[in-house]
Amino acid sequence: TIARLAEQMGVSITPVREAIFRLVTERALEMRAATSIHVRRLSAPELREIQLIRHHLEGEAAAQAARKITPAGLAALERLQSSFTAAAAHDPLEASRVNREFHFRLAEAAEMPLLYATIEAMWAQMGPLIHLYHLNTPTRVLASGDHGHYPLLRALALGDAEGARRAIQEDIGVGVVMVDWL
Repeated sequence: TIARLAEQMGVSITPVREAIFRLVTERALEMRAATSIHVRRLSAPELREIQLIRHHLEGEAAAQAARKITPAGLAALERLQSSFTAAAAHDPLEASRVNREFHFRLAEAAEMPLLYATIEAMWAQMGPLIHLYHLNTPTRVLASGDHGHYPLLRALALGDAEGARRAIQEDIGVGVVMVDWL
């Protein structure tokens, strides 16, 4: 219940209710009745559409980031990738959280707030599936030196906008296996 969530978080009911309504608006949750709120189940066509949108938008964010990223911003992404690799070996939940942070830091580096907000909305809808991806993908794939974030980091370091675009699009593309889970 909303009251129980508020109690667990140590806040009043109002901010919890507002957060839930925002997630309903962003289609991450669905309200079946006034007191029945559920994580929304995506259909395969919806997931394909979200992946296509992410492909284009995160590709553009990566290209813009390659043009604008600072040495400190690049170092932060490199640290996140190290954390992701370590977490992927033993903690899928943490790997999922760090992966999300990596993608959001990349989008932030593009310095395009509307693009960032749209990417955030796409992630809100497919967040549970990305967590399942990290639970179901073999550790050797996630923690390998071939992980899709490495070519991205190299492209960012070189200021290679098209290389960064391709790298993040390829990283997003490996998630196509999630369609089979729906």
